[in-house]
Amino acid sequence: MNIVEKHFVEMPDGVRLFTLVQRPPVKGRVPVIFMRGPYEKKTLDEEALRSADLKGYAIITQHCRGTALSEGDFIPFKDERRDGLATLEWVRRQPFYGGEIYLQGGSYCSAVHLAYLTARPADVRTGWLNVKDTECYDSIYRNGVLKCGLFGGWAVEVYKKNASLGRNFVPETFLTHPLVGITRHIFGEEAPYMEEMFLHESKDDPFWQTPSGGSEYRHAMHTATIPLLLTCAFYDIFIEGMFGMWAALPDDIRRRSAFIVTPYNHDIMGAEAPLTFENASLREQCPDFNYDWFNHVRTGSPLTFFQPGRITYFPCFGREWRSVESLADGDKAWTLHLNERTLDAAPGPGGERRYVYNPAAPARFSGGVCNNFGGMRLQDPPDSRYDILSFLSAPFEARHLFEGRGAVRLRVKSDCPDTGFYVRLSVVKGDKTWSLRDDIASLGRQHPDYRPGEEVWLDFSFAPHAFWIEPGDQLRLDVSSSCFPHFLPHTNRRGLQALQTGTDIANNAVVLGCSTLTLHENTRG
Repeated sequence: MNIVEKHFVEMPDGVRLFTLVQRPPVKGRVPVIFMRGPYEKKTLDEEALRSADLKGYAIITQHCRGTALSEGDFIPFKDERRDGLATLEWVRRQPFYGGEIYLQGGSYCSAVHLAYLTARPADVRTGWLNVKDTECYDSIYRNGVLKCGLFGGWAVEVYKKNASLGRNFVPETFLTHPLVGITRHIFGEEAPYMEEMFLHESKDDPFWQTPSGGSEYRHAMHTATIPLLLTCAFYDIFIEGMFGMWAALPDDIRRRSAFIVTPYNHDIMGAEAPLTFENASLREQCPDFNYDWFNHVRTGSPLTFFQPGRITYFPCFGREWRSVESLADGDKAWTLHLNERTLDAAPGPGGERRYVYNPAAPARFSGGVCNNFGGMRLQDPPDSRYDILSFLSAPFEARHLFEGRGAVRLRVKSDCPDTGFYVRLSVVKGDKTWSLRDDIASLGRQHPDYRPGEEVWLDFSFAPHAFWIEPGDQLRLDVSSSCFPHFLPHTNRRGLQALQTGTDIANNAVVLGCSTLTLHENTRG
């Protein structure tokens, strides 16, 4: 039976954090797996802790401050670098510490390690970092649009998690104008952490270069000196950022690191995915992949399912895993033109499709694709609302593998000085339509001097993807001006959206024939 120890580790400011140790029933020193997080429970399953297969490692699990059994208040991202480094110092004083530390965590439990990686702790040999990127801005905004479906609900749930605060919140709370000041009504007190985020829409804002804006995390990959195992999924909220992390690793470190991408969502194993694929289960393919990785770094033991220097990935709607050094755009570009309700290889006669956009009654879409929670979901029928324009391709005649980024270029106009436009790409397979990718933009961000009635180009970019199209499948592109509850609806007024005191109704239009969707096919295998 394992030895289980419970400690309260004191931080530099005197706050004590609950820290659980599981270690093998052997004398001497052992390697340590270190985990921290805000999602632990206040009750412990002692029997499970003592009987777990530790595979020769000691496992240390710490409750972040202000969560579960730890003291203090939990303010997301605020204390993780300091608390993490202080706890590592404590680990080094333990009699079982064997001089080797291995990091492990997913989502926020990965962020807690990213916070201090730039300190380059000498005894940290590697880490398994799952579903979290290093850019704080991208967790909160997409092209200046607040991700209320990601940041909003999560922040309300975890802010001062152990405190006796109200949580007077539903998704529609984010339809309040002005948005600034809303936290007093949600919690019964102002939450400066959330209020500050509402005020910095632009990625170029100097705020994002400060510790409060995530500067402690941003360079974790650029300055990495240890190999890392990264894992994510094509429908995870951090997939675009994690591809960026892989590319940002120094060349010599990337050659010793590995990246695994499954076809699922924030749960990379697909346990709750609405659609699963044969042979796509990572646990079935490699049950102990994290221990395999740690042992590979420790002892040089060979890897079988995945290899250093490679991205191992399973294309959606596919049949097998693939491996590449980088997931580049496919070698053949497909450009489809938005014509009257169709997507065609050639432009049609032109014209435009108009619709009314009312921010008080925003369009709703199922699933957050890879920018918000919810991942892949079945979609409503085409043109399901007056403010959603659908464009459908002809059925494909052969099988095609599309890889890399996609793009949409819309020629648009509005009778308001600013407004939003949203695009969602889906694949139609028989009587079911599954979301693939989405993006959102505003006139004011791409055209700061926009004049009502003027025709302009808006550019959209999709996160990297890999998916198969089968004979008979169709592509569908939906265009709207909102995607609630995932993104904050644009007020149709110019200026910082969180400060707007009301909304206006816009008459928006998409110009046909010249507007396009571009994807990239991998024809080389």
